[in-house]
Amino acid sequence: MEQTTEKPKKKWSKKKIALAVVAALILVPLGSCVYSAVTYKPTLHGAAAAMGEIRSSVSFSANVADNGLDKYPVTETTEVQKVYFQVGDSVKAGDLLVKFDNSDTINAYKRAMISYETARLNLNQVESDYWELKEDLDDCIEDIEFYKKKWKDYEDSHDPEDVALYNNYFAKWEAAKTKKETLEKQILSEDQIKAQQLNFELTQMTLDEAEKTYKNLPADIYAKHDGIIQAIGVADYGTAPKGTVAVAVKTVETDVVTFNIGRYDIGDIQLGQPATATIGGKDYTGTVTHIDPVATNDSVKAEVTLDSTEGVVPGISAELEIETYLNENCLTIPIEAAKTDRQGDYCYVLTPNEDGTYLPVKTYITVGNSSISAVEVLEGLSEGDIVATSMPANIDTITSANLLLG
Repeated sequence: MEQTTEKPKKKWSKKKIALAVVAALILVPLGSCVYSAVTYKPTLHGAAAAMGEIRSSVSFSANVADNGLDKYPVTETTEVQKVYFQVGDSVKAGDLLVKFDNSDTINAYKRAMISYETARLNLNQVESDYWELKEDLDDCIEDIEFYKKKWKDYEDSHDPEDVALYNNYFAKWEAAKTKKETLEKQILSEDQIKAQQLNFELTQMTLDEAEKTYKNLPADIYAKHDGIIQAIGVADYGTAPKGTVAVAVKTVETDVVTFNIGRYDIGDIQLGQPATATIGGKDYTGTVTHIDPVATNDSVKAEVTLDSTEGVVPGISAELEIETYLNENCLTIPIEAAKTDRQGDYCYVLTPNEDGTYLPVKTYITVGNSSISAVEVLEGLSEGDIVATSMPANIDTITSANLLLG
């Protein structure tokens, strides 16, 4: 049997493999590479500018007041008629603590209303008389010109009928001149009318101030809870300045949550802002009712008064969220769409191309407040504009991109 020897297969070196790969790449048609590069279009995520709500808030760690102290501040300077308790007296919820005498402020408001109404009626009459006299004066001037022309036509005639007409028109001309002089003495000057207008504006300002004070008049103080009078800041027949704590009652209940405002939030927190306190897993609504006028240890003490105290334990910690801004109907875009550079705030508006793709256009906008998810747009966009919410590094060079809304 004849033995045959098979020729061994050659092994390719790494160098030869690399050369083969390069050769294979060279053999790929150049057109296919160009086609791939040209037809590739990135996908940009976008969203429409739409009318929505912007709600801003600031969160604080807080504590329910542990001293159970009800404070009753005076909302507007007024007179005290009667203080019904003394320090140390026990009071029940609903007891009348302080009665105010607001008659001076009420009378001042009534006087301001009368002055305003009188000034308004006077101004209306003055303006009406002025325009009526002005119209009569214009008519007189026309009559003077008319009658003068008429008597001039008969001035040189000796015909008895013409002389009679001359005398008639001349008499009317003189009467019109006399009436004009009388009207000119009666009609007010522009300065006199301006003085009446300024007087009316002054009475209107006085009324506005009096009405504001009237609406802020402090109501008589009644105890909200059972307790003991701890302090009294007003006296019978005395003046109670605005901001004075008229009475402080120590109680076993409390509706006050205390917190500290740091330097970065002090400009956002104001009296009257709505707040939500989370205490023991339950939410309680309330209002910012006190902010100290002076800082201590680089923060300002403040208080929120709760609308309900059921289940509230004095001294327990709380999480506080204060609403600092609310616009329920404004133009908004997603917060990730808004960017800022040295020139200002901007976003990329996706403008449609003819082939159905989109061109991102850098557009500067004026923004207002923002929430966690959206930004208020004041100028630069219209409702329905599509803005990019994804920002690839090369977005400024993209001329054609697919759009994925949402």
